[in-house]
Order: sequence, then structure tokens, then C-alpha cells
Amino acid sequence: MKLSWKQGLGVWAATTSCLLLAVWLRYYLTDNGFIKEPNQTYDYIVVGAGTSGCVLAAKLAASNSKVLVIEAGGEPPWYSWIPIVAPILQGSEQYDWRFRTVPQKFAAGALHGNQAFWPQGKMVGGSGQMNFLIHATGSPSDYDSWKVPGWDSHTMKTALDGLTCWTKGIVKPFVARPSFLLDGESEMCRAPVLAEIENSTSCSENAQHFQCPSAAVKLQRVNATEKPLLKAFLDAGRACGHSVSEMDRWSDTGSFMASHNTIDGKAGQRWSTYSSHLMPAMKRYSNLHVLTKSSVTKLVWRRNKVIGIQYLDADGRIKHVKAGKEILLSAGTIKTTQILQQSGIGPPHVLEPLDIPIKADLPVGENLQDHLQVPLFVELNASVSLNIVKMLHPRQFWNYMVHGKGALATSGIEGIATLTKKREDGKPSEPYGMLILFNMGSINADVYTSVANIKKEAFHRWFPKSSSLSQEGFVLISICLHPRSRGHIRIISPDPMHPPEIDPAYLSNDYDIQCSIDTIKQGVELLNTDSFRALGARVHWPTFPECGSKQGIENQRYLECLVRTAALTMYHPAGTATMGHKDDPDAVVDPELRVRGVNGLRVVDASVLPRLPSGPPNSVLVAMAERAADFIINKH
Repeated sequence: MKLSWKQGLGVWAATTSCLLLAVWLRYYLTDNGFIKEPNQTYDYIVVGAGTSGCVLAAKLAASNSKVLVIEAGGEPPWYSWIPIVAPILQGSEQYDWRFRTVPQKFAAGALHGNQAFWPQGKMVGGSGQMNFLIHATGSPSDYDSWKVPGWDSHTMKTALDGLTCWTKGIVKPFVARPSFLLDGESEMCRAPVLAEIENSTSCSENAQHFQCPSAAVKLQRVNATEKPLLKAFLDAGRACGHSVSEMDRWSDTGSFMASHNTIDGKAGQRWSTYSSHLMPAMKRYSNLHVLTKSSVTKLVWRRNKVIGIQYLDADGRIKHVKAGKEILLSAGTIKTTQILQQSGIGPPHVLEPLDIPIKADLPVGENLQDHLQVPLFVELNASVSLNIVKMLHPRQFWNYMVHGKGALATSGIEGIATLTKKREDGKPSEPYGMLILFNMGSINADVYTSVANIKKEAFHRWFPKSSSLSQEGFVLISICLHPRSRGHIRIISPDPMHPPEIDPAYLSNDYDIQCSIDTIKQGVELLNTDSFRALGARVHWPTFPECGSKQGIENQRYLECLVRTAALTMYHPAGTATMGHKDDPDAVVDPELRVRGVNGLRVVDASVLPRLPSGPPNSVLVAMAERAADFIINKH
């Protein structure tokens, strides 16, 4: 059967629509908590129903407080729960804010106008409803580098242990907090003993039972015995002298591991804090209201205290709601920054030209950072990868509907590696790079170029066999974990609906170039091992004209040009409302996430991160939101 891309995707979409009607029914046959008109006053108003906002709302509602969650988007579409379809929501006018950066001076050569598209979720669940589902906890040095009281590695380990069903050294029962569950584990389980992290056991293998919390952060662990491509990746890492672990290490030592993805393994559906936290809380607590399709435009003041919000409802009418205790901004790095600046919290050089009265002179919008990825296509001659022809096989749909398994129940992310270097004293450095094994041989030109703003000509030089629906191969993604380039987000109009100026200043610091090159070299080295040679692995070096005719790992000039041309966002903007100690001039919020010099206002999202963690931050944000809720409840 030979299908064009459009025909193939049409068949896939039509079949999926019919077979996955149950998903739609499960998530849409209830309205508990959704409202058309809010009350005049609540105890707390949570702005944004993303990863952090859903956690905050659920915990505060459980404390018998009156809580309003206000979200600019609506409910997520039914197909957002299918893990493999994450990219489809990117670029959607209904579900994505569709932000874009200003033209980049040192990067984005393969993109139209040198501008990166920055997808950000505009729906209940936020970006956690459209991300690639990678679970990572970072490394101890990430948190120690913040130098923020109460957020060191010891404290964060405790917070992250509270999210996981893994413990180390001693047996302890579950407490009433979210937990990570591995694919196939029983909802009734005990905390495991991990005398050695390499010999970890899962909670389903222990006899003493405790009820796992309903808000468990569920993980699907990719099984190397069933995934030959992942097995080759792990074997190659071991052959190159790297350690291989079965689970996420709490260590600065790099390792190769099977990916743990935030997927409910029983149902084969996306896990997000909407499904685990907000949705159950909406059914349980009548004191929790969720208002959708309503965009917060600015904060309402009484002297130096924030007492409410101004917003535009679904019909474009200006309305107000008051909070008796606190406003919690969890709108995501870009929207949180915009709301703060529109409300008079920010640098004078940004606010004064727009005639916005300054309420608090703070460096809101500075310190913007993001992870960059450099994807390379690796061709295979063995039938071990996922592609469109395999995805369209009727067996895949049956397996998904009946068992919650198969290609549709995966994100395509199979392997993760964190990389370190040896210092002069022989000890490893903090992790500097990450490799991601994305098992996908068929890379659709229309989809990929539209969501990432890639020039078609550049794409075909990058992925020359993209037109084949049965292509075997995978994408090897290289990431510099701790970029030193810093940019900004600034409003450029007093109109709150006007998009802000976003300039990440990608690759403006030369360290980021060499860090990316070193990571690429480590990845390509894997392909020279026996495990990948057995699969016929061959990396395709993009033939960008501006990078010269001599491609390959030995050409430093080519590699630098490759990074400046092909590096793409990893969708992790952070740092624009950074937290710090009371004497830190760069801090916007204090260690309890209260905006400095302002009463009644906190920020709880990725904008408070002083520096990005070693990996995708979604799970870290869950832990941060849990802690923030405890701060708030303990105060009031």
C-alpha cells in the first residue's frame, strides 16, 4: 500500500477519531467546577491552569479555601490525551499562544526570518497538555547553584521524594502526596527499598500495602527488552564508558537510562496535573471554581497590595474579581512576565516609555533562558523504528483501545543520557549535556516545518528521506543543559493583548556553542559501537550551503555552523521572575515565591527558576507548586 503523506495522515486521523471516542467520553461527560460567571470575591485566585496552577488549586481547595482558577484557553481537545500526537497541538490558534521570538543574531539560520516559534499551552493543563512527556528531576548541583535559602539540593530531594514512589536506604510508607508510579504497577503498593539505586525494585514487588494517592504522577518506563533501538542505545553508552541506570539518578554523575515518560500505562494516556490534581479536585470540592476562556490583563491594586485581577471574558468584556488573601501567578514564563509588567511591576526602562505607573522596580523579564536542541537524523537498515506505515496498521489501534499499549501509547522518546566531564581532580563535573533517543523514522515535512518555522529547503537538506512513510531511523537530539546566553521578555505596548517582545539571545555566549558541539560528538560516538553498527546506523549530516561542503565530526567550523543553523527550542523558557534571597538585586520573588515589595502576590511557574535544571522542568515544577501551596497554607 502506497500512501501520500496527506492520505496517510487522513486515514490515521479518521481511524483514530472513531476508535478513541471513549477518550472523549471519559473526559468530557463532566463539568464539575467549570463556571460561566465567577463570584465577586475568593480567598485565592490562581492565574493559569497549567502544570503549577492545577497543583496549587487542588491543594488550596482541599484546605477549605474558596479558590478561583482563571484560564485563557478552554478545555483540551480529546486527542491531547493520546501521547504520540503532542506536536499536533503546536501552532493551533485555539490551544497554543503561538509566540515567536525576535530575529536571532547568532542562531536560527534554518528558520524563516531567524525567528523561533515558541509553543505554549493555551488550555486547561497548559503546556503539560502538549509537551513530550519526559520526566526528569535534575541533579543536586542544579539546586545548589541557585544559592536560594530553602531550595538547596537536600530540600529539593525531600520535595521530589514526596512526589515519587522511590525511596533510598530505608522503608517508609506513602504519605498523602503525589507519587510517581511505574508502568504496570499496582495502585496498592509500598515504598520500595533502594539499598543501591542500580538495583532498584518497584513498589509492586513489595508485600506491605499502602494506598497510593490518587494524584500519583504516573510514569511509563520504556522496556529495553521490548525495544531493540533502546537496547542498542544503552549498550552503546556502556561500550563508550558511561554508566547505565534503570532509573533517574539523584546524582551529578551522568548516566544512560530508559526514558520515564509521564504516561498512564494502564490506559495509555497522557498524564498531566489537570488529570491528576485539578480534575479530581473539581469533582470533590464545591469551593473550587474554574473559569475558562478568560484572559487576565492586569492586577488590581490597593496601595502596595494586590487585591484582585482584571480580565477579558469570552465575549471580550472587561471584568474584575477580588482575592481576600492572595493572587498566585502561574500563567507560564511569558504570560506571567507580561501580566507583571502590564501591572507596573518591572524595570523602569520598560514601563516608563509606555506610561505605565511603576508599582515595584524589579528586573521582571530579564534572565530569560531556554534549552536548545540539535536534532540529527540517523538512518537504519534494520526494522526496529517507528514510522507512519507501522502506526497505521490496524493492530496498533486495536492494541491501544483494548490494552492501552502500542505506538499510540508512547511519546516516541525511548532513551535519555546525561553527560559529564572529568575535572582536573578526577571527579565528574555537573551534567553539561543531554542526549535523547526519539524513535521516529518518518519525519513529516509539512508538520515539522510548520510547527518549528523551518524553511522547506533547509528541512530537506536536514531530513532528505522525509517523504518515505516506511523510512527506518531515529532522531538523535543533543542538548546543552546549562546555557549561559541570557535574553529578555518585554512588553512593547500598553495593550495587554499585544504579544511581548521575546529575545532569548540564543548562542550569544560562546560557551553554548562548544557545549552543544561536545554533546553532538558524544552522541555520534555511540553510532560507532557494535550495537548500532548491527542496525546499520548512519548519521545524516545536513548539507546546509552556509556550512560548507565538508560535513562531519572532524570539522569544527562545520559543527559551529550546524549549531547556529539547526538548533531549535526545547520549549523550556524560564527565569524571568527569578527567586533569590532578600539582598539579591536580580531576584523578583523571595524564597517563598512572594513578589518583593508587594503584598498579596506570588509567582509559581518556570519564570522563578534562577537557572534551568538538568532536563525538562515539568516534574520539578510539580514539586515547586507542592511546596508553594504548603507555604501559603501555613501562612494563612
